[in-house]
Amino acid sequence: MMTLLSPSFAQNNTTDSSDFQVGVGLGMASRNIWRGLDYGASPSVWGDLSASYKGFSLGAIGTTTLNGSKTQFGTWLELYAKYEFKDFSFVIDDYFFFNALDQDNDYFEYRPQYTQHLVEARVEYENDHLEALVGYVIYSNRDDNTNGVYIEATYKLNENISFTAGGITGAQWLSFYDAGGLTTLGINGHREVKLFGQGLLLNASLIFNPNYKNASPLVGNNPVYFVVSAEF
Repeated sequence: MMTLLSPSFAQNNTTDSSDFQVGVGLGMASRNIWRGLDYGASPSVWGDLSASYKGFSLGAIGTTTLNGSKTQFGTWLELYAKYEFKDFSFVIDDYFFFNALDQDNDYFEYRPQYTQHLVEARVEYENDHLEALVGYVIYSNRDDNTNGVYIEATYKLNENISFTAGGITGAQWLSFYDAGGLTTLGINGHREVKLFGQGLLLNASLIFNPNYKNASPLVGNNPVYFVVSAEF
């Protein structure tokens, strides 16, 4: 899930029946900051395609850099399944981060001794003022002996301001950390504007990462970021 503090996709749904919906989302950001780290060192774009029936949904999220480079894992594909019940969501995500060299990207390899896939199970909660999630990697390469749990919460003061805090309890390959710690402290501004008759959500975030020294050198690991993004 992509950019800023926790991914949020504005969707333009077309309804085929009273229960079945297809959703499409698109967003851009000056940097792809996820769980306190910079993926791709470039402005990024992402899209979300989903289908839902009642409380169940399946979807795919694609993220890539605008400079065309796959260094620092700025290009990835995420397949997900979700079930929503009242204020709770139960999510399974299959992440695949593309390497810079195409020959190193064996997407269809799921055997535990070779796979590059990381599958995370998450429980999410959302109401008018709070978003929270807990995530744990349930499948990955067998050499991945890390077991950190990722926890994040966002308090929405109003429609224009929110505050985010996130951290990890220990090392985790998915989040590219060698040790646990507080990974995200963010102050976020939001504003919705109209563009060609359509709603456009603008975001600006000041993000601090106190745990940046424990991050992998394979991705950008700075102590502070300022990011602007738009969701269509």
